[in-house]
Amino acid sequence: MRSVKAYRYRWMILLSLVLLIISVESQWLTLAPVGRVANHFYEGQLMLRYSTPADLLSLMYLLVFVVLSVPASYLLHRLGIRWVVWIASASIIFGSLTKALYLADFRFVLFGQFFLAIGQTLVLVSITEIVSRWFPIRERGMAVGLTSASQYLSLALVMIISPLWVVSKSSDPLWGTGFSEMMRFWGFFSASLALAPAFLIRENPPTPSSLHQQSSPSYRSSFKALGLSHSLRGLLVIFSIAWGVLMTLFIRIDQISALLGIEDSNGILGIAMFAGGMVGATILPALSDRYRRRKLFFVFCNVCSIPGFALLFLATRIATTAVGETVLAVVGCSIIGLSLLAAIPIGSQYAAELGAGVGEEVIQSLLLLSSQAACAFILVITLLASELFAPYVLSILVSLLAAAMVGSTFLKESSMIITEDERLKEAIEVEIVHLQ
Repeated sequence: MRSVKAYRYRWMILLSLVLLIISVESQWLTLAPVGRVANHFYEGQLMLRYSTPADLLSLMYLLVFVVLSVPASYLLHRLGIRWVVWIASASIIFGSLTKALYLADFRFVLFGQFFLAIGQTLVLVSITEIVSRWFPIRERGMAVGLTSASQYLSLALVMIISPLWVVSKSSDPLWGTGFSEMMRFWGFFSASLALAPAFLIRENPPTPSSLHQQSSPSYRSSFKALGLSHSLRGLLVIFSIAWGVLMTLFIRIDQISALLGIEDSNGILGIAMFAGGMVGATILPALSDRYRRRKLFFVFCNVCSIPGFALLFLATRIATTAVGETVLAVVGCSIIGLSLLAAIPIGSQYAAELGAGVGEEVIQSLLLLSSQAACAFILVITLLASELFAPYVLSILVSLLAAAMVGSTFLKESSMIITEDERLKEAIEVEIVHLQ
């Protein structure tokens, strides 16, 4: 039996990842909860027929990731972790400060968002590589889980803090005041968080963190292996649709609030989705581990989201008062967040177990790539539909999710989940970890 060392500095590495994620993800949806104010602030600066300024900034992240995710993976392979983190930090700092200092000109804001999107791509593709180098096998799930939690945290901060800076009550004569201050706050906040990881990051621990250092297959061989698993290909599509619908809701949450008759840009629907998601993402994945059923809980999450959408869509027709409409919409968003945010970690693990012959890092990168592409596609559809058929935007999202729910019933259950505990126990027991 051989031993390995788990160095205390791994927690500084994890802190670096968390800081980078919060700094760049908070810039993604900064304007989402106050979209109406943002669109008014930048009105007339760019001739946009179908898209609004707030939507275009969010779409930038998605499009850049789709285009640069594979080149970013190659850059990580060629240059290593330190150089990629340095480039990501520099991109985030430059983009954040550009948005903060030149916030009055939407062209500069869009330019800064482009550099932030580059930083996001580099950060997301490097997570599993960094964790696998610094953490022993028994801690890797926890480490990756914390990085996912930091993404949810950044969304929550945006949904709560952005409306606090801006006067968003429609009846207030100072409506829209504070928008510039909000942009400066997020700009300097992101730049300051992105600075520390550039000094904290290290390439490798002095000795390997685990005896189980698996080399990932190339993209070419992974795509060949991917073609052998019908369920994995189907899961990639279904997972991407669920992610795309959820992110589209987050991006367009203020416009949806306006469609539902909520007068103020207070981010209440986004907060409700996130609150429900934290509960679901904590409980449902743990239950799927306990009962060893990935498909059952993945399908369950998709099914449960439909009543949430029904409440959100029918809130104005069922309720008799404005307060009642808001309450029903909040309950519907909570159900959507509880189910779809729980489906993300379940689906990620489900895909890893279905992907025999495909490296886990490659599977996760494919999930990210397909999810971002699906989100961009769905967002474009809703942008076009909102111009012509505004009341039917939610119907489009429900239809896509219903199709994904039906498709998920045709997936096969993971065969690995039956022996997952035994396999992990056997892998862990062959190494002794000395904490330093």
